Amino acid sequence: MDGQLGYLFAGFAVFWAGLFVYLLLLQTRIRSLTREVDRLEERLADAEADAAETPPRGGPSR
Repeated sequence: MDGQLGYLFAGFAVFWAGLFVYLLLLQTRIRSLTREVDRLEERLADAEADAAETPPRGGPSR
């Protein structure tokens, strides 16, 4: 009976350790994606600012 309890404890320990590692990896990926979204938002804002400063080409057509 004690041996079976040891296996049960080992199984739970492995499960919780795996879950902990998975959550750490997930947190790292979320941080990476957040940084990437921030960079893309900055690039988009810069592109919009450049487009607003650049006069239209060719002028009005009549």
